Amino acid sequence: KERNPKHFPFDQTGMTMMSTYPSKAQQGGSTITLRVLVAETGVTFRITLPPSELTVGNLRAHLAAAVPPSDQILLLGPPYKVPKDATLHSEEVLNALRLGDIEDDFIPEEQSPPTDTTNTTTLSTNKATHRILSATERTGARRLFLFSKRALSEASSAETPICSLQPKELKLPTEAPGPSPLNMDMASTTATLPPLHQALTAYERQFMLYLAQGRVLADGADLRLTACRTAVQEQAVIARALRAAVSNLSDHYHTATRTRAEFTASFQTKLAAHANLLQRFEQNLSMLANVHLEPSLVSMARSSGRVLETLVDTVPVEKERAWAQQCELGHERLAALFTELDTAFRELGTAASREEEAAKDRQAEEEVQELWGEVEGTMKQFRDAQSHRLERLTSDHSDVVKIIMHALNSENDGGEDKTQAAFGPLGEKSKSSKDLVPAMMEDDVKIREILERVEQAKTKSMQRMKVRLKEISRAQSNIQRVLTNVGVVRDAMTQQMENMAHLEHLAELPGSYRSFLSEIRRRRAYGHAVNSLSRAMVERLATMRGDEVKAREKFLRGPGRHLMPIFFDLFVPTLATPPPLFTPQMPAMVELDTLPHVEDNESTTVGAGTVEMAEAGALADTEMHATNDPGGVSSASSLTAESQPAHMTQQHHQHQQPQHSDPMIASSVQGGAAQAQQQKTGKSQQEQPSQQEQQDQLIVSADDHSGNDLIVDPAEGAAVDAEVKTLAYENAILRQTIERLGGKAPRAYLDEAAAERAKRESGADKSGSDAKKGKNDEDEKKGTALELAALRKELAEAKAKTASVEESLKHAQADYKTLAAGDKISHRSFENGDVGLFMLASRRNDNGGKRTYLAFHTNCPHRYLSLDCVNGEPNFVVGRIILQEQWWQAN
Repeated sequence: KERNPKHFPFDQTGMTMMSTYPSKAQQGGSTITLRVLVAETGVTFRITLPPSELTVGNLRAHLAAAVPPSDQILLLGPPYKVPKDATLHSEEVLNALRLGDIEDDFIPEEQSPPTDTTNTTTLSTNKATHRILSATERTGARRLFLFSKRALSEASSAETPICSLQPKELKLPTEAPGPSPLNMDMASTTATLPPLHQALTAYERQFMLYLAQGRVLADGADLRLTACRTAVQEQAVIARALRAAVSNLSDHYHTATRTRAEFTASFQTKLAAHANLLQRFEQNLSMLANVHLEPSLVSMARSSGRVLETLVDTVPVEKERAWAQQCELGHERLAALFTELDTAFRELGTAASREEEAAKDRQAEEEVQELWGEVEGTMKQFRDAQSHRLERLTSDHSDVVKIIMHALNSENDGGEDKTQAAFGPLGEKSKSSKDLVPAMMEDDVKIREILERVEQAKTKSMQRMKVRLKEISRAQSNIQRVLTNVGVVRDAMTQQMENMAHLEHLAELPGSYRSFLSEIRRRRAYGHAVNSLSRAMVERLATMRGDEVKAREKFLRGPGRHLMPIFFDLFVPTLATPPPLFTPQMPAMVELDTLPHVEDNESTTVGAGTVEMAEAGALADTEMHATNDPGGVSSASSLTAESQPAHMTQQHHQHQQPQHSDPMIASSVQGGAAQAQQQKTGKSQQEQPSQQEQQDQLIVSADDHSGNDLIVDPAEGAAVDAEVKTLAYENAILRQTIERLGGKAPRAYLDEAAAERAKRESGADKSGSDAKKGKNDEDEKKGTALELAALRKELAEAKAKTASVEESLKHAQADYKTLAAGDKISHRSFENGDVGLFMLASRRNDNGGKRTYLAFHTNCPHRYLSLDCVNGEPNFVVGRIILQEQWWQAN
């Protein structure tokens, strides 16, 4: 092969030269040699660079004479990837490349260094049994291949080069070269020599001619062997480069396969859901027409000038129908795009076609291996035979010269007979040597035949490589095109999902409407709970302040009246002042005014009756307004109470009560809260006077020093009401959570409580006329307690059901994790769902002993398999644990 070294600033001596890499300690002041293998021709280029200049850009610049940098494709592997600068600087990668050089470079035995007698280990490449393509990837060797984009292009019109190995023709000499080595007078011609001398010279010239022809034949055999070795090794490079290209194609194909599997699963699921939505469009509209709106919502719509009765009235039906038609067209186009994409995926090739190509590649590698065996076997034997014959011809020529020189020396001593006697050995030498050159010529013909076969095989290998690389390039282009189409279809699917979201709103509207009603109920419950809690807090603070007022009055009218003025003026200036008035301004629940009144299908059981959420809300609003009124505290001054008549004090108290102006006051309770409580318990209006009388009796003066002071907490009813409303709010939250989890709110015990309350109310009505006022108050408290107990029971059962649902979810997640853990055999922990291995520990004996199977385990306790799970008498059992029971061994 002709290579111009002027164009390549690196070594091109072929693959028979070993590459040397400096050690890590030597790289500081040395160079690094890399082999670059050309995929199309198998030619090897060696590039030597300092470690600081070892970059991909410098490699491309050095390879520019062979392949333009814009057309270069470098692959380093396995695994075969485009190299980077950091990769080339890795010590591991350099060592792997060195291993590749050792596997590829073949050192002939005659060129190998002397074998160290102390080391019996030799490389397999020094043996005649070297298999050129037998190395696998387990050695960790890597190689750097160079591909040309132009050669891979379909439009490339470059013809495949034809391999031509030299020398093909050997020109044998017809005359003996050079002068005769005999010591004669060269000035005299052969015709003037004596006849005996002429005959001796003819013998010497004849043997010299044989020797010259043998040298040409032997040197030609050696050159042809070297050329064939290089050609076969380059075919091996081509085969390895094809492996790299196929591996790179396989990576692209596997990526496309994974993308197809992931996208197909997601696409088909969403496509089926979209098809279901389109098919059920009219059915969903009919379903919406059967769902009636709440009366409060219908009333609100009518007050706004709109007529809405069912859920379908809230939907722009004609627009939705037109949109559904557009979505159906998009659905059909999307299905057509997916069909085209699936067809393109199938056109990428099947496993059978790839296996067929792989079989052809393996057959081509086997042919290279057989050719290598023929070169290293038959051709090398011919070359060795030629060398042996050349040695014989050289030895015979030397012997002939010695015989002739001895005969001439004897003739000078007067022994012509000795000269005549030399013709006998010369004739014998001539007979023994005359067949050597013809035999060498016959072997040369055979060597040339092998040379021609190697040429043809190399040319065929390059042609096949060109075709395969184009096929691989075409397949990679198709894969990239398919992946691009996947992106297009994915974008179209995303757009279709956005379009179908409007139809999904229709399908989910009934459930969303139910959640909307539940949300309204929860928010109303929240507002009522906030109002009740704030009212209870204000009333509780007012009660505490009233107690403090009485305590201060008691002190001032008792021990305090004996104190000197200095105690009031200097020591404690505020000793005679009332406690500060606490009048917090709670923010109004404006949201309650905007929330519609939603009827609850499941009424809430409260005390001895059933009160709807709307009624409780209205009552809470009334009570909130009553609480905001600054009443409930007397403004009569205790300092002037002694000088005023009792009726004047009471009258002054009744007139000044809403003002909250006097600091020294007596504690009292307004009748508004009591009236609200009467409304909740269903009392008649006839009891109001007695309630007012009871209120008047609750005005306690500090002058009353009896031991039976009537101390009543006026905030007790508000606190109970606040707790009830809070429980109702929590119940609404739990009920909403249960509905979201797919459950239904419990109501069986609510019906029982309602029946029991109705029965209790009927009995209370019969004996109500004979009951005393104190009994009524006690019944009222009992009713409130029953109301609280019922709500607490409802809350407890709702919480229990929620906890049960959450526990079931946890178990389901745990079971899923157990199933997802795979079929690994457990040996440390044994839980239900784990896989266990049980080995036979003892067999059944004649004494009635049972077989036992002991678990493969670590640490105690021991675990044994139930014989109910064993069929026959196997030596071991592998299975998934479904039940565990603990047993104790009796002493």
